[in-house]
Amino acid sequence: MEIRDYLRAIRRWLWLPIVVPLLAGLITGGLLELQPSKYQANATVIVPAVTAKGFSTSAAAQYAVTFEDVLVSSPVVDKVASKYHVPTRDLVGGLSASTATASSNIIHVVYLGYRGQNTTGIVDDATVVALDAIAEPQLVQAQNAVSAAQVQLEQANAAINNFDATTGNLLPQQQFDAEQQELDTLDLELQQANIAGDTAHATALEGLISQREQQLATLAGQLSQYTTLNDARQAAIAVSDHAAQSLNDVESLIAADHASGTVTVQKIGRVSKLADTLKFAAIAFAVALALALGLILLMELIRKPAQSTPAEAPADEGDGDVDRESAAGGALVEGRFGRPEMPTGGRPFGNGLELDPDDERSPLAGRSEG
Repeated sequence: MEIRDYLRAIRRWLWLPIVVPLLAGLITGGLLELQPSKYQANATVIVPAVTAKGFSTSAAAQYAVTFEDVLVSSPVVDKVASKYHVPTRDLVGGLSASTATASSNIIHVVYLGYRGQNTTGIVDDATVVALDAIAEPQLVQAQNAVSAAQVQLEQANAAINNFDATTGNLLPQQQFDAEQQELDTLDLELQQANIAGDTAHATALEGLISQREQQLATLAGQLSQYTTLNDARQAAIAVSDHAAQSLNDVESLIAADHASGTVTVQKIGRVSKLADTLKFAAIAFAVALALALGLILLMELIRKPAQSTPAEAPADEGDGDVDRESAAGGALVEGRFGRPEMPTGGRPFGNGLELDPDDERSPLAGRSEG
């Protein structure tokens, strides 16, 4: 099938590629216009968590991606839906978030809802709940750290209390120092007694010094044990203080999420459907036009084989005339009296009329009788 044949077929079915695309575009546009109108509200949030962590490019980009996912997650959607009595599918399909740049800590949240919905309240609460949901793992982690540090500190204090109850030595370091000082004094007196030749006093001092050395050795062991327990308690105190500070930071971030200046809400109102209607109507028009042209091509391809196979002509008495016409060099042209006048491509018979002696109008009429 050549192109001119296809164009000729299009002219024959010209109404099809005109009416069908127009109907498709009109029906699509009408259906879109019949859909409920949507109403928009925006929220802008300066993320406190990103700012608190130093506002690095990677931290801001990661937080923005996480926020987009958390915004339409089940915990956030279910909580907001139950508060405003909105179907969860409306929240999942209507909430979206974006940032102007990859490193920005300013997130723009958009909600597209329907008439009768509190769009500003929904976008505000969804933003705050999403911020809390992101901070919640940090809060749980900080709370667990505080609990673990508290247990560690209680165990260290219990060990020291047990030491005090067992040894009865509340201040082993001070007692050890006092005993060491007394021993040093006895050693000095012993030296003086030996110099003075006071053997009796020197002997008494030697027994006393030996006794004090034994006591000092016992106190040294207790002091070593106490030092280990006290170091463990100091470490537990440091861990507990760090955990408490981390918990305080997370709680401060959550409090900042709920601050009045963190989220700014703006009501946009009804969203025009004209752009979407024109776009989808144009798509429907183009698809219908392509289908109509394809249908015309299909019909022509089906019709052509049927025309290319001619029907066989029935054999009748006129076959002899056809053979004579072919022998004469072409088809005969019908004259004024319904008789063949001239063979196509041949010479005329006289004046173009067949000479019939039986015809009264023929010049040969009557000659046969003579």
